[in-house]
Amino acid sequence: MKRDFWIVLIVCVLSLCGCNDFLNEEPDNRAKVETASDLQELLVSAYPQATYHLICEMMSDNVTDRGFSEDCVTSITDDEMYFWREGTDSDYDSPFAVWTGFYEGIAAANYALRIIDSKPDPENYRAMRGEALLCRAFGHFLLVNLWAEHYDPATAATMPGIPYVTEPETVAFKEYKRNSVEEVYRMIEEDLRRGLQMIDDQAYSMPKFHFTKRAAHAFATRFYTYKGTEWDKVLYHSLQAVPEDFRPEMRDARGTHNLPELEYALQYTDPGQTSILLSVCVPTYYNDIWNRCPILDSRYVLTPSMRHDLFPISLYNLPGGSLAYRTAGLGNTTVSYMLKSYGYFKSDAVNSRQGMPYVNEPMLTVEDVVLNRIEAYTMLGDFDLAVRDLNRFYSNRVTNYKADNQVDLAFIMEFYAKPTWINNIPEPHYKESLQADTRKLYLMMAVEDLRRMEFMQEGMRWFDIKRFHLPVVHRLHWERTEITLDRYDPRRVLQIPQEAQKAGVTPNERPNE
Repeated sequence: MKRDFWIVLIVCVLSLCGCNDFLNEEPDNRAKVETASDLQELLVSAYPQATYHLICEMMSDNVTDRGFSEDCVTSITDDEMYFWREGTDSDYDSPFAVWTGFYEGIAAANYALRIIDSKPDPENYRAMRGEALLCRAFGHFLLVNLWAEHYDPATAATMPGIPYVTEPETVAFKEYKRNSVEEVYRMIEEDLRRGLQMIDDQAYSMPKFHFTKRAAHAFATRFYTYKGTEWDKVLYHSLQAVPEDFRPEMRDARGTHNLPELEYALQYTDPGQTSILLSVCVPTYYNDIWNRCPILDSRYVLTPSMRHDLFPISLYNLPGGSLAYRTAGLGNTTVSYMLKSYGYFKSDAVNSRQGMPYVNEPMLTVEDVVLNRIEAYTMLGDFDLAVRDLNRFYSNRVTNYKADNQVDLAFIMEFYAKPTWINNIPEPHYKESLQADTRKLYLMMAVEDLRRMEFMQEGMRWFDIKRFHLPVVHRLHWERTEITLDRYDPRRVLQIPQEAQKAGVTPNERPNE
């Protein structure tokens, strides 16, 4: 991070993400950050200022090499991530942009905390302090799960994590040292727990763009799920974030399935949906409905044949047959895309056709919380409740679903015991528990499969690949061969950006180094 990360205050992000207005920007001026209103504006920038979707999808098993690109030239980042190489570019969706974008949000949170501490009445800013702490925790949580090995209690104390920054930067050049994974997780948990106690939903005029109580509990479910040591906490926080019967709050996949493309894309990320608990507006060219780069035009894509295999026509032979997940680009095309982003375009100048698209990114959702809850039920041995929630989930994702023909545990175990699923057998740090009870193993595989479909082209698959140590096979079209990322290949951890290395951050080890 060899530059000053003082934040550009994006004053109109909230209005942009809810309508078609252009983004208005006001340069950061610390002299103005004096009132509660100023702090609220500053905290808008405390959320991640980039998205991991492209780099995670390109590294995952959700794409393959079709051998060519269309109108847009395949980016350097696409190539580097598909081959699990070090990211060298600095475009909006590169590892460098994600690293700096997340730390920019953290810097804004730290600056807000310093201002609050300087107030004569800091107790009156309790809710803002809570939001800043949650933003700082969330930014570091995403960073550590991209640039470090996944949490394992047996190795976390010795594995390098990422720098956990708790002070606002006051110099343009500063050296940073990496905390261990254990230290990072401990500090995330401290900020998360403190922040959860302080936030106040009544402080927000547009709560979907902030950490409400429910969004904070949703973050907690993912944190403890990834940690994989306290499943009772996953269950507790999930029940605070989402009702026990979550079906009325899920995204209506069946009801919106036949909408026109643009309307579907707009509704998918509409913060007004009950399924979205936290929405963040970020700059990205990935999955932009206007340019469709690189979803349609990259060399590395989800092909129709992959789509057919990953989204089977009939899931578990449930009545109604087809899944309600919406895709486009089928037929004679060589690519499928999921219609999950609607770009709000900001022009560089009046009457200019050049600029940058911003999209609403649903950072935390009801569906994510529910899948975490099913994992918790599974690991706690509450198999009936896990299967119940799986069926509730399917009921909103299968067309013409009939409640009298649900899956049961025996069917799930038989289905996932087939040899075709061998590469999807999870090996988390608690794999001995899964191996000792195949009910847990196959239920976990069912959740893993469902999460992959639910969050296709949203980057979430990569985090499951990391925490479950799943292998990834990438096809090389012209060479007519394949390359494999083994379950414990060190390239599963992103390389620290070169700029951060120059600022003193130790790089990750690589094969043959």
